[in-house]
Amino acid sequence: MSSPERPSVPRSAVPRWLPSPLVLVLAVVTVVLVLVGLAHGLTDADYFWHLTTGRLIVSSGSVPSADPYSFTYAGQPWTPHEWLGEVLIYLSVSTLGGTLTSIVFAGVAAVSLWLAATAARRLGASTVAIALATMLAALVLLPYITVRPQAFSWLLLGLLSLFLLTIDASRPKRVLWLIPLFVVWANLHGLYVVGLGVVALYTLFTLVGRSAMAPALRWMVVAAIGAGLASMLTPAGPAGLLYPLRYLEPDDWGLSHIVEWQSPNFHDPANIGLLLLVVALAAVGSRGAPGWMAVLAWLGVAMSLLSLRNEPLAGIWSLPVLAAALTARLPKPTPRRHQALGRRMIEAVAAAAVSVGAVVIIAPQIASPAEALERADLPVAGVDQLTRTDPGAHVFAEYGWAGYVISRLYDSGGRVFVDGRNDMYPQSILEDYSSIREAAADWSSKLDRYGASAILLPPDAPLVRAAGEGGWCEKVRTDHEVLLTPCS
Repeated sequence: MSSPERPSVPRSAVPRWLPSPLVLVLAVVTVVLVLVGLAHGLTDADYFWHLTTGRLIVSSGSVPSADPYSFTYAGQPWTPHEWLGEVLIYLSVSTLGGTLTSIVFAGVAAVSLWLAATAARRLGASTVAIALATMLAALVLLPYITVRPQAFSWLLLGLLSLFLLTIDASRPKRVLWLIPLFVVWANLHGLYVVGLGVVALYTLFTLVGRSAMAPALRWMVVAAIGAGLASMLTPAGPAGLLYPLRYLEPDDWGLSHIVEWQSPNFHDPANIGLLLLVVALAAVGSRGAPGWMAVLAWLGVAMSLLSLRNEPLAGIWSLPVLAAALTARLPKPTPRRHQALGRRMIEAVAAAAVSVGAVVIIAPQIASPAEALERADLPVAGVDQLTRTDPGAHVFAEYGWAGYVISRLYDSGGRVFVDGRNDMYPQSILEDYSSIREAAADWSSKLDRYGASAILLPPDAPLVRAAGEGGWCEKVRTDHEVLLTPCS
């Protein structure tokens, strides 16, 4: 769809060095995302085992096929579905350092929004509408800005949506670029299966004559099949396509115990962005957007209502749909040429003021790596103690801390009970973890059977008190962590 004609402004009215309003909005959003990324720091629970896996792959020259990190599942089959993303994280951290890596990944999130905004522009959305939709989508993404492979999928989902919006039957062979895209994506992050779903949706609309590729249906079908086959070119092979089905099981441990896999709580300020997005979509509709994009936006919302970790997808997919619908509903401006320069100057000053304000508000929350670890309530003191007294410990660690324990103790032989790779572990091990942590009647015999030699949990965990009364002695206690080892 071509952009609607707008009154032109003479080149002399606005100097070329003054950025357009849309560029100013995207620049401000990028500044905010980068600041938030720096404030979050390298403290995400899964970041640490992703980093360690990347280092392991680079140092060994191969992708692991067996679990190297736990003492409960050691040596059993494991396929790192995000191995390429983990390698990129390790190379970035080892080359650029943690601070620049945080900036890079925040930039990846920003580019994801830029791609969605570009898609909105191709739909003919106005600058004001794109700006409003971009700010709302950025609000949805803010809580998830961190260094994890999932950021690559945000980028590729934005790129995929834009690509499908630009292809048409006049140059049908271009659609074959989907094949190399999915070769890379399937090795970067598991959300490639969602990308395949997007391709399937677009192909379905093509089959019923509701996409620009309808006159070249055969090419679209070939590309869709090729993308599916390309996704099998991973260490997991064809079985990798079945990996997401694990999360569809109603009794899956992760769905019950991991917050990011659960439905959003709209009393939590972190989910306000999603709530506003749902309200906005319901209020303005999807006028001006292709049917497949409108369906995609609502699918993103539905996925987000089922699982928090899908909120960024809803933001990226909804941005162009919201912008197009807002353009159809907002009154059309009639710019006056003699006011163009003054208005652009005001916009530039406003963007600078917002950026400075963001720096003033967010910058004080940016801490050094050591301070960030303490602020994140990671078990720094407990792991420090283990590195001195038992670096090869078999640690029953809090689920969200296990990645940090892996990053600190793996080289010296330390192993964990379970960690963030809950898709790998059998349900029986995960359920044993829960029952031991809750100090069920047989917790001691289970710990003995698995061979745990240290316990590292928050002070309020039921096991801490039970273990303290059952032959385990405290070695470290802080406001947020307790380390216990057998008294003998």
